[in-house]
Amino acid sequence: MRVYPAMKTLALLLFTTVFASALLPCQQPATTDDDEDVLKAEKVDPFTDNDPELMKQAGIVRYGPFPWADFVTTDDIETVLGKGRFLWIETAHFRIGYSMKTQTLPAENEKRRFLRDEVKAVRESVPKFPARVKKLGPWVQLHLYAWRLERLYADVEQMLGVTDADFGPGNLPPNGKFLGLGDKFLVLLFEKTSDLSRYFDRFCNYKTDVAMRWYHVKTHQLLAALAIEDMEGFDATAVHSNVIYSVAHNLFSGYRGYHLELPLWLGEGLAHYFAAGIPSDVVNVRVLDSEADPERKIGIWPVKVRKRAQHEGVCFTFDQMCAWEQFGEMGYHHHAQAWSRVDFLMKRDPEKVAFMLRKLKELPPVPSAMVPRATVEALTRKLLIELFELDAAKFDSEWREWVLKTYPKK
Repeated sequence: MRVYPAMKTLALLLFTTVFASALLPCQQPATTDDDEDVLKAEKVDPFTDNDPELMKQAGIVRYGPFPWADFVTTDDIETVLGKGRFLWIETAHFRIGYSMKTQTLPAENEKRRFLRDEVKAVRESVPKFPARVKKLGPWVQLHLYAWRLERLYADVEQMLGVTDADFGPGNLPPNGKFLGLGDKFLVLLFEKTSDLSRYFDRFCNYKTDVAMRWYHVKTHQLLAALAIEDMEGFDATAVHSNVIYSVAHNLFSGYRGYHLELPLWLGEGLAHYFAAGIPSDVVNVRVLDSEADPERKIGIWPVKVRKRAQHEGVCFTFDQMCAWEQFGEMGYHHHAQAWSRVDFLMKRDPEKVAFMLRKLKELPPVPSAMVPRATVEALTRKLLIELFELDAAKFDSEWREWVLKTYPKK
């Protein structure tokens, strides 16, 4: 089991093989103003009226209650966290739980235009969805996240060169239906940190008060959970970016079974790559005490990486990146350069990146343990040479040359 240090500006990574604790009777939490929006929300989806044909058109399999993970149901979760305080929705590849307050629309024009395009896309399959969203209430958010997550899933499948039909009918990795896992990916969007803590305490037997990703081992599912109460400075667009970053991590982690961890530079780079198109002002990184407070917007990363690449000995070498073992030791420039290395490889040949990921995931599982990091690193280096003709020195020099030619100066 690996635990990474907590911080407020990223989705914390934690995978474990601890089984969920037994469900025990508990006192219902008192409701507060934070609960009002979900408690007052319509119990029937106002945009489909729970009509089977409209649901099918919208890509909705069902609403809660339904099975969740490790043989726990959404009703079991509400027994612990409070009846009626959550909305639940299931799509082709995800189960989503929602308890956030209504959020305001983003203030900046770029973010509003981005949201308008999303609303237009949702309306193509949900005709009753409002053409002009004035606030981000529970049902509006649920439909947006259902669409966003299924789009991410499709984008990842396209990048990997796979479809659902490429995965077996079983419920055990690597032959599960969901990129190789046994059941659907999970997303919990909490308002309150206390709800997040209670979920992990009661259903994962783990103490935490920060956003996390978790492997539910009994049913082979990956969860991304966050609570926006503790996400200071995050507007709705930043929360969206954080969710996509976290879920992208889970999709690649679960691809053909979760039995190894990708090298940190590769896993982080891929997650940032898929979140990069969201115009967020908050990048999903930790800024180290040794780093001057940098520009947080991920859209500025090409400029920031180029400025460092101009100087000899300032960027991390590939050998240094391969030595990264602790997520908590990665700062702003670690993440930016990890993203850029993946950007470089994807621009060169995304099919070869997909082939590399597949070959890594073909490493055989190790009984009761993860595949050793050294084994994964050695194969990664071998594949970079075979597929891209890049040993460590050439990767450094050709990446740097590409950055200076490709990324803008300002």
